[in-house]
Amino acid sequence: MNAFLDFAEKQTPPAVKARQRAAEKRRAKAAEKALAERDILFHLWQRAQRERLDALLAGPHGAAARELVAFLQVMTLTDKARLVEFIRAAGWARVDADARFEILTLLDAAVVALRERAGLATFDDPLPNEEPSAFLILREILQ
Repeated sequence: MNAFLDFAEKQTPPAVKARQRAAEKRRAKAAEKALAERDILFHLWQRAQRERLDALLAGPHGAAARELVAFLQVMTLTDKARLVEFIRAAGWARVDADARFEILTLLDAAVVALRERAGLATFDDPLPNEEPSAFLILREILQ
């Protein structure tokens, strides 16, 4: 062990050591509480996301949304053109802003999950002179 740390340990009064242990316990308890709060907030966020998706699926655009979800579940990395055409053909650009936002959220989650499963970077936006990514094209359509 380190001779300096050994010497410091011997020289530190018991009252100081007790305060240090108490402070460490408070820090550990605060960290545990922060993790518990984070978990609660994450579950609330997940529930809210699910409720918004359920509302979309039960709303006036429910049939088209279910078709989109089914397409997204079988989509591959090479389906960029099919996805863009699917969104254009379904007329998602003409629906209300909330529905467009939900569709864009679904598309984002699907593209990210697909890229992660393929071992690619989550986001890979093209440079200015390159062809736009599928998500950028879809975002432009849904604006």
